[in-house]
Amino acid sequence: MIRPLLAVACLALAACTPRPDTHPGQTTPAVDKPHQTATVEGRATYLERIAAPPGARLSVQLVDAQLADTPAAVIASQEFTDLSGPPYAFSLTYDPAKLRPNGQYGLHAGLRDAQGKLWFVTDTRVPVTLGTSSPVEFRMVRAGGDPVPPTGSPWDQAKARGVIFRGIGTEPGWLVEVGAGPSPPLHAELDYGERKVEVARLDRMPDGYRGKTADQTAVSLTTRREPCSDGMSDTEYPASMTLVVGEQTYRGCGRFLNE
Repeated sequence: MIRPLLAVACLALAACTPRPDTHPGQTTPAVDKPHQTATVEGRATYLERIAAPPGARLSVQLVDAQLADTPAAVIASQEFTDLSGPPYAFSLTYDPAKLRPNGQYGLHAGLRDAQGKLWFVTDTRVPVTLGTSSPVEFRMVRAGGDPVPPTGSPWDQAKARGVIFRGIGTEPGWLVEVGAGPSPPLHAELDYGERKVEVARLDRMPDGYRGKTADQTAVSLTTRREPCSDGMSDTEYPASMTLVVGEQTYRGCGRFLNE
């Protein structure tokens, strides 16, 4: 009697086993994978012993330093409200597909009140290593009571400050600005902003400028009116340029802002 009962049980189990809704030769339909995202965890603070302004909001950007001043530079941007701190903890979401091999990435942050007045801001790029779980901790500095932060592109902001020529370069990221006047000043930020160069008075040359820093380092900037691409974005500039600081040479693209 045992064997017939076992056979009946096996048949019952087989009848209850669900069958796949496929036919011979038919494959199971593919399921779309969800869009992949990643996060940068961080904590922003400041040294001043003052409370956050009413309605404070923290804006954080993840930027590609090698694409500075181009539309593709900002990988992710997010605003955080209902803050408690300092320090202000945040989790910035970004799309890993926007990252480039061997890219140089960093954070910019600013703390504003409900009216848009900038209270604290990062004064340098905060380096970040993506893909790690350790929070990025950085300090912001007082914005000097500036009202509403500057609007427009960095080129528009430079023109509003009286800059007549501005140029940028990549690998490593750098920028240079020349002011107005017969003996204009020069300001440059080299190596992703790690080194700053100031020349109080430049001498004009047929193809550019030359001068010396306070420590007598020779600086020259030559420009050529020709189409120029930085090689890392689709932006084309009307001028190429070469900046020489001491024994280092930087090549990039720029624009004349007084035309």
